Amino acid sequence: MKKTKPGALFQRLVNNKISRDEFEELLQGMEDQEMKTLLEASMKKYFDEILTQYEKEKKIKKS
Repeated sequence: MKKTKPGALFQRLVNNKISRDEFEELLQGMEDQEMKTLLEASMKKYFDEILTQYEKEKKIKKS
C-alpha cells in the first residue's frame, strides 16, 4: 500500500468507490504487517461507529 493510506482505501471500499487498482493495493497491503495493523484499526473504528449509531437508533425507537 504505497500510494494510499489503508484507512482511505478502506473508506473507498465501504463506500463502493474503490477502483480495481486500489482494491488490489488494499489486498497487497494485507501482506505487510504494519499496513495490516493500520487497516485493522480503520476497520475497528468504522464498525464501532456503526455499532454506536445502531445503539442510538435502537434507544430512540424504544422511547
